[in-house]
Amino acid sequence: MVYYARKCTKQEVADVKAEKIPLLLGIILIILLAFLIVWQADMLGVSAGRLEQDARENQEIGSSWEMAQAVNDDMCAMLFYDEEKDDCAYSIYLSRDGFSFGYFFRQGGFDPYMADSVKGIVFEDKGIALLSLNEDGVCKIVVDNDTEEKVISVDPEEPFAVVLPVDCGAITMYDAQENIVTLYDTYTGI
Repeated sequence: MVYYARKCTKQEVADVKAEKIPLLLGIILIILLAFLIVWQADMLGVSAGRLEQDARENQEIGSSWEMAQAVNDDMCAMLFYDEEKDDCAYSIYLSRDGFSFGYFFRQGGFDPYMADSVKGIVFEDKGIALLSLNEDGVCKIVVDNDTEEKVISVDPEEPFAVVLPVDCGAITMYDAQENIVTLYDTYTGI
């Protein structure tokens, strides 16, 4: 059996194009509505690469301030400080369970304990953020969960941010003379 192609008239071509326009507009409308629903449901957070920029913009932190940052899959902790290390601000971002992307701002601002010592901020199922301008000269953080001991080295001259899992065990911090440094912790919960 042999088939022959028939040449379409200009009217038939115009009719096919006219049929495709409403279909195309419908698809664009569905995509736009889906995007608006996702946006309004607050499922789109801040990507890991934009966390510093987002924190600086939302908390009005100048670009001259330096930053110490720690991030894992559940949490990002940032400590911003001036050159003299007299003033600081912090930002905590958390990821959300379920259908969401990125990190979402949880809390931030100024905390006097961060300037004087080490502040621990605990989030119920996300982890623990340790933040400090390091006036106490912490040089070592030891995390002991009864099965293993993990040692985290810290520059005693620099501010720091450390993120630990919530089930990390006992946290002990030492200065260069092996004195224990006090940890001020806050249970924040979510």
